[in-house]
Amino acid sequence: MPLVAVLIGLTLLIRGLTEEGPNIEIRFKSAEGLEAGKTRIKYKNVDLGEVKAIRLDSDHNSVIVTAQMAREAGKLLVDDTRFWVVRPRVAGGQISGLGTLLSGAYIGMDIGKADASRREFTGLDSAPTFTTDESGREFVLHTDDLGSLDVGSPVYFRRFQVGQVTRVDLDADGGGLTLRVFVRSPYEPLVTRNTRFWQASGLDISLDTNGVSVHTQSLVSLLLGGIAFEVPPEGGAGPPAPPDTSFVLRQNETLAMRRTDAELTPLVAYFTESIRGLSVGAPVDFRGLTIGEVKSIDVQFQAERATARFAVQLGLYVDRLDVEPKGAGKPAGARRDLIQQAISRGLMAQLRTANLLTGQRYVALDFFPASAPLHAALPAGQIPTVPGGLEDLQLALTDLTKKIDKIPFDAIARELRETMATLDRTLGDTDHLVRQLDDQVAPQLAATLSEAKQAMAAAHELLAHDAPAQQDLREALRQLSRSAESLRELTDMLERHPEALLRGRAGAAQETGP
Repeated sequence: MPLVAVLIGLTLLIRGLTEEGPNIEIRFKSAEGLEAGKTRIKYKNVDLGEVKAIRLDSDHNSVIVTAQMAREAGKLLVDDTRFWVVRPRVAGGQISGLGTLLSGAYIGMDIGKADASRREFTGLDSAPTFTTDESGREFVLHTDDLGSLDVGSPVYFRRFQVGQVTRVDLDADGGGLTLRVFVRSPYEPLVTRNTRFWQASGLDISLDTNGVSVHTQSLVSLLLGGIAFEVPPEGGAGPPAPPDTSFVLRQNETLAMRRTDAELTPLVAYFTESIRGLSVGAPVDFRGLTIGEVKSIDVQFQAERATARFAVQLGLYVDRLDVEPKGAGKPAGARRDLIQQAISRGLMAQLRTANLLTGQRYVALDFFPASAPLHAALPAGQIPTVPGGLEDLQLALTDLTKKIDKIPFDAIARELRETMATLDRTLGDTDHLVRQLDDQVAPQLAATLSEAKQAMAAAHELLAHDAPAQQDLREALRQLSRSAESLRELTDMLERHPEALLRGRAGAAQETGP
């Protein structure tokens, strides 16, 4: 019986040794939520081990967790295998580990792809944003300010989430920060050599020549921050970027989409007028088309003239300076020659106001042929300037003010007072005259009008149809008519018998008898 018991014990021992997996040690900063004999180690929610013991490290700065792994987990324990404690966590707008509220914390596991095996590991402070079996690519971003970004912050392409931030580190010299972002498949080819990244955190409010612009990616980025990327339309996409390619993370989209120095042709303009309202990044306009931007603004004092001028560095877009006949790859010398020829024909720079509400100004290029001979000897790379419309208006207002100051307002006021006094006296005389007319002339005029009215009434009665005078007049006219008829007969008879004047009417009748 003792021999049988020994054989059974040896059999169980050998079976246990052959079925048990390896023991591993995992170093964590804290053992919060971990319990020996209870906490499990899981991969894809499958139990692969159990915590057997927890002890402090010799330096007392961390804890060492000893775990017994299953036999099939032995080949998964390689150099890049990762472990972390799964707890409830909110990051990047995502909530994870809610199941541990009831079951308790457990140790998550992500298998690596290395060949060398390992038994001692350093646990992660938090769960990784992606596992090694998830396809995609990681890229490196450098920035001066982290803003509201954090591990788990979303990464957007055209407002569609394609990845997230996986790691944030402060540079060794403290001069900036380095972020690692993961773009999952099938969207990783969208990141090319010419891709521009910018922070899409919160509201991007800009005040420029077009007014006030507000941009945001999504509600999540508005609250928790995020990163966006796109390819500038003028540069082309280019080949896809390989993993771990480094990019610069800009503060906003405007800065990210600015053209590089290789895409600009430098030009300088000197202004003596006020440049209030002109800022770096303001557009350079040619008859309504934006062909460049303002790169920098400096002031230069000229001691010999006791004056100052503003040096405005301009950058003209290379793709907008095409030379006829059109063709790709025009050399920089051809573009410079094009600009110099345009300047010799009167091309000048002028400050103009783009927005009366915001007061923003821009640099306008246009031809002023009358001024061309004055600037033919300017050095290469410098464009002449002409005062802007606002400056002309200020000069006109100044000249108008000087002319107004020369007007003798005091003398005009004295003459005006004298004229007013004379007018007052004239009005007094007029009032006296009106009163006289009212007192003296008006009664006489009323009597005259009354008499005239009576005369008109009498004339009306006289000229009435049934008035006696009218009847007498008509009778007299009838008698006058009969008299005229008798006179006509007498005249006719005398014309025929003029001797009737001597013999009488009877003698004339005898001679004319049968």
